Amino acid sequence: MAMATEDARSTLQPVGKDEMNLAEYPFALLTRRVSENQKTIVVEQQVRTENGDVITQSWVVTGSDRYGLPLAIDEDIYIALMKILKDGGFRDRTIPFTRYQILRILGKDVSKREYDRIQQSLDRLVGTTITSKNAFWDNRTRSYVSKAFHIFDAYELYREQPGRKSARSPELPMSYVVLSSFLYESIKAGFVKNLDIEFYLSLKTPLAKRLFRFLDKKAYNNRTFEIGVMRLAEKLPVHDAFPSQVKRRLDDAHQELTEKGFLADVRYDRRRDGEEKVVYTFARPRNVLPETCEVAADPLVEGLVERGITRTAAEELVQTYPAERIQRQVEAFDRLRAAASARIRRNPAGYLRRAIEEDYAVGGSAEEKPARPPRAKAAADGSPRPRRSRAARKETPAEEAPSPNPARAGIPPERLEAMREEARKVVQERYPVLAQRPSSPAFEVMVEACVDEMLAVEGGA
Repeated sequence: MAMATEDARSTLQPVGKDEMNLAEYPFALLTRRVSENQKTIVVEQQVRTENGDVITQSWVVTGSDRYGLPLAIDEDIYIALMKILKDGGFRDRTIPFTRYQILRILGKDVSKREYDRIQQSLDRLVGTTITSKNAFWDNRTRSYVSKAFHIFDAYELYREQPGRKSARSPELPMSYVVLSSFLYESIKAGFVKNLDIEFYLSLKTPLAKRLFRFLDKKAYNNRTFEIGVMRLAEKLPVHDAFPSQVKRRLDDAHQELTEKGFLADVRYDRRRDGEEKVVYTFARPRNVLPETCEVAADPLVEGLVERGITRTAAEELVQTYPAERIQRQVEAFDRLRAAASARIRRNPAGYLRRAIEEDYAVGGSAEEKPARPPRAKAAADGSPRPRRSRAARKETPAEEAPSPNPARAGIPPERLEAMREEARKVVQERYPVLAQRPSSPAFEVMVEACVDEMLAVEGGA
């Protein structure tokens, strides 16, 4: 199953991330084949909140009629995609990837069969709905909330061919998957933990992997953890009717996690009410790394915040306007501030915001003024102006700045803008899923690539 070559191991980074609601509750069956009979996973329990109230929680996972519930392999795919999201700095909930990249992370052979399995996994993950009542922990409000959401909202795959590519093979765009906005916000709020991917992938069975993800959340800064046997069965999920059956099913997973140094001891005991419980002792407190998520800061946003603009307004400006415009207006603002100009004395942050929105003319003097209307005109079809991707907005030293396409040199800005509008229509026709998110970085990249394609055709004519 695993590809143990040095080449594969060299790409495997041991630390990934795991959203903690998805570590606490199951979203996949612990099987390798689609079940015709089971389309729903249900977890129900009562818990006592910090203020002493007892609430009833429910977590219901439903698969689509066509694709069914996620399977054990889909949990692996989720882990790989979370690693890619983490490696990208959690900048956007659109996760670019290739199937080859996922297989390398998981240490699997590269083959058409495995490529097809990834698409089948994405079908199940996108088609799955989780309905949580008082069970989803919102780390911003520090409370349980009720939500209904998908794990991933959409995906788009390009037809990669396994094996070596010749020099004539066309360069395909990156495939991508869109993480649920609820899960993305939860990650940004820090409700995410580190995951030892190498250890996770070394486990032999889906049950051992799922049990490790669940217990790894409980092991942080804890030496022991106990839970009722039947409640644990729900959380995994294991669909056995009696504690004795659940215990037998857990035996192999317990043995493997003990032999590999995660668990120091496993024992069963009874509570005062007679319910049987399992008590885990961890081999070591797993607090080597902080269980937090640091979202990579956008230099443009931070620069605007430093100059007095609120973070929310700064993020909106950076999402809406090109990086060059913002940087140009910031430099002009800094000149005005250094000269103690009366123009910015009353409301410096307000002036800077208007300067960006209205694109004030920038000269050597302090008398900058608006050069054009506040907003660029919309396209004829009503679609908004394309936005630059966050990757394109990343601040780089002058010597490392990317070189523009030489074919664009000398082309009037109005002509380029008209070509972008035409490119938007082409991208919307070619990529229907991507067209649903016209403001996403992936859509922007495709528009610019289409413009370059148009220029190449004109140049060869």
